[in-house]
Amino acid sequence: MTEIVGQQSAIKTVKDALNHGRSHHAWIFQGPAGVGKYTTATEFARYLISDTKPRDTFGVANNVFIHNDLHVIRKEDAAWSKNASLARRKQTNIPVDLLRERMIGGRTSDDRGHDAIAFKTSVCGGSKVFIIDEAELLDETAQNALLKTLEEPPVGTFIILVTSRDDLLLPTIKSRCQPVNFSLLSHEEMNQWLSRNTFGVSSNDLQWSVNFSSGSPGDVSIAIESNLPDLARSLRGFIRGVGGSKTFPSAATLMIEYAESFVKLRIDKNSLCSKEAANRQAFSVILQLLGLEVRRLLGDNKEDSFVAIRAAAILTDIESQVRTNISIKVLLESLAVRWVHLCSGDATLMPA
Repeated sequence: MTEIVGQQSAIKTVKDALNHGRSHHAWIFQGPAGVGKYTTATEFARYLISDTKPRDTFGVANNVFIHNDLHVIRKEDAAWSKNASLARRKQTNIPVDLLRERMIGGRTSDDRGHDAIAFKTSVCGGSKVFIIDEAELLDETAQNALLKTLEEPPVGTFIILVTSRDDLLLPTIKSRCQPVNFSLLSHEEMNQWLSRNTFGVSSNDLQWSVNFSSGSPGDVSIAIESNLPDLARSLRGFIRGVGGSKTFPSAATLMIEYAESFVKLRIDKNSLCSKEAANRQAFSVILQLLGLEVRRLLGDNKEDSFVAIRAAAILTDIESQVRTNISIKVLLESLAVRWVHLCSGDATLMPA
């Protein structure tokens, strides 16, 4: 996004902190994926570090802010580690070793000691900012190790945790941070965002992607880039057939092919992206697609609502298994069977 759209409440919170000169040292930017949390975090960092622009222009991010005192930590950063075991990881979380290398210091699993960059003097003599993207991926050990830095941060060091799943953060982490809540965009705000972007797709596919997103510009982009409208058309009978017990032999194949294409797209765009992480994201998009049907069925019709509740339980159960060692292919095959037969239970495949 070239400009932060919507999020007036979130922007007011950080502007007030800047204007009163009492910015909290640790923040959690929390809310749905793809609504501008990271963009706002980098713009906030720009002011905390340099404060070179009038504060009434906060929210206009016309270029990517890069600075020696801005440290962004992502799961993909493990690929750059000198720790061989860390570099070989599947990059599905942010382990404590990565946090020690990039921020809090200490001894890592390869028996190397690391300085705490968070406690070092800033490169340019002002403030320094650490942004941890997808902070919900910090494993429990990493979160506990981060606590000391959150409790006793050096003067001029600011930490921003960006997350779409703040429920996965430890209560002790959340209690030491100032929360900033982000929300899905309204219809008017989505139209504002659309007017500032161009998409090389048909108007029907664009409108479908907007409806799919439920107010997340990021989800619109993902849907269009991965050709999700085409998958939705191909799976229409299968999706609408939830609970009907009619077999759709091609459904699993189509979902698997979409996931493979999604993974290739992600790796082509970012060579550091792990196949495992991309697989999980593809799977999440497919679950979100099926979730649209669950929402459609919820209503006054008791029979449809009953089907929706059972279908939602299946999606929840399948999602919980993504973090196991079960392959995405097997999970998608299981999903295809369970969706049409409304199979319950917590096993990968259950009889009706």
